Amino acid sequence: MDKGYFVFAQGEEYIRLAYALALSIKNTQKINKICIATGEDDSIPDDYQHAFDHIIWVKNVGLKYPMANEWQIWDLTPFKETIHVEADTIFTTNIDWWWDELQQHELFFTSKVKDYRGHIATSNFYRRHFEKKRIPKLYNGFYYFRYSETAFNFFKKAKEVSARYSHYAKLFFEGAYYPKTPTTDEIFGMTAYLLDLDQVVFDKNYAIPYFTHMKVKLQDWKQIEAPDDKNWLRYLPVRFTKNGLNIGGFLQQGPFHYQNKLFMTNKMIDTMKEIYNERRIT
Repeated sequence: MDKGYFVFAQGEEYIRLAYALALSIKNTQKINKICIATGEDDSIPDDYQHAFDHIIWVKNVGLKYPMANEWQIWDLTPFKETIHVEADTIFTTNIDWWWDELQQHELFFTSKVKDYRGHIATSNFYRRHFEKKRIPKLYNGFYYFRYSETAFNFFKKAKEVSARYSHYAKLFFEGAYYPKTPTTDEIFGMTAYLLDLDQVVFDKNYAIPYFTHMKVKLQDWKQIEAPDDKNWLRYLPVRFTKNGLNIGGFLQQGPFHYQNKLFMTNKMIDTMKEIYNERRIT
């Protein structure tokens, strides 16, 4: 069965990050096909195209915000089995075995993320508004689906929730701080709740999938240790070589969602290109 990774990337900056993601997938995975979906007005540089197996242009169907269009993944993916990954992510080690585990589900989201030390993140700082009506705290940063009735119905409903985001967000989150513009975690969380799929597409007892999430408030730091709650790069040394990614003295495992775009330097991309070219030769 055809399977591969899918990333949305609109605008020059995110296309560059998606290219780095694609290189990391090619360098670490044996199952390594990847599709990029980009904006109608965007173009993929010629020297990036070799890293992508499929390039697709997304139609903005009247929804102003890019995240409100991500339900289209059902129509856009060229794969029968798809893993969605966010552009500001790289793969640090092989996770091919996850596919067999995830195939047991028709649609399945990440329920746990880790901090840079490899510990399960326990902070609820970014998800407090989910608790009012017990919306599942799923993570869009890494999820799996295959051609199935469950996935079809989910993305069909997500289309409606995206188009009526203000209505649904007010219904579920009013009285708490929540993003006023559409965000995919909120859209998909509400969709799962509305379809009564909380226990189907999301399970906190599963060890996979996971990814390292580098938002500052997830790192289990006290306020005095990290007064800047936006830029984790101020507090942790980064070392990236052909042998792996080391953050603050910890060798990273699995998908690494760095979130801060300044992390992805040209030198880092050059190193990934070297690894990619060496692997092609051998």
